[in-house]
Amino acid sequence: MKKFACQYALMRFRPFIETGEFANVGIVLIAPEARFFGFRLLKRYGRITQFFHQLDRKIYLEGRELFKEELDRFAGELRRLALDGRKTQPDLPLAQNLFAELVRPREAMLQFAEQRLVLADNPKEKLGQLFDHYIERNFVTKEYQERLLENTVRKLLFRTQVGTRYQREKIGTTDFTVNFPFVLMADGKPQRIIKPLHLAQGDTTKILTHGGLWVDKVRRLRKRNALPEDVLFPVTAPQANTKAFEAFTEIRDDLLMVDVQVVAANDEGKILKFVAAS
Repeated sequence: MKKFACQYALMRFRPFIETGEFANVGIVLIAPEARFFGFRLLKRYGRITQFFHQLDRKIYLEGRELFKEELDRFAGELRRLALDGRKTQPDLPLAQNLFAELVRPREAMLQFAEQRLVLADNPKEKLGQLFDHYIERNFVTKEYQERLLENTVRKLLFRTQVGTRYQREKIGTTDFTVNFPFVLMADGKPQRIIKPLHLAQGDTTKILTHGGLWVDKVRRLRKRNALPEDVLFPVTAPQANTKAFEAFTEIRDDLLMVDVQVVAANDEGKILKFVAAS
């Protein structure tokens, strides 16, 4: 079966240009020889507001709709000018140039990453596969979300002039160690620890597994007297009155039982209060 050359680009949502943080929210793909152009956009905005909690959801929703209108117009022009099925051959150079202009670098909240190339016998199916891989799956990994939480805490610490005092450290004993992103050290010993934790997932098993892993780490470090008294976990939580929230409360209670202070990840006041006590 013939394989077609497909050019594609990921769409990024970057509301705060000064921080450089972004989330993949869509994809566009063109296969000129197959006379195909398509795009997929992320419809659920809950994950966006979890990442950028200071952002009004309307900003993303309105931006997405405007961009969808632009892509619909582009698709119509592309078909009319270069991929018209009534023509014997598609105009490959024109199609490629039009696509390059669509995804060119731009300073905007919604922008495209660099073009990529992939071969596929069915461009429409490949579009769906790439969307699942880059948007639906990778976008929601706990590792990515916790990096965003860490970035938020780091900026808060630097804003209050204590960022350089909290460093990434490996805490523990000769037989058991754990990496923490924010540790205040004094005389070679940890005095305060901050560990952002993402628990705002819809899957109860993922919440209990990921959260339980950290409960176990803390419990083992406590058993070895390797942790300071003051340990803070800023956490994200799933929607209230759901099974996921019940799983979250179980992990929260377990953390409290091992003497961890638990606060909402977006509660800057409580995080700053913890830091100010150092």
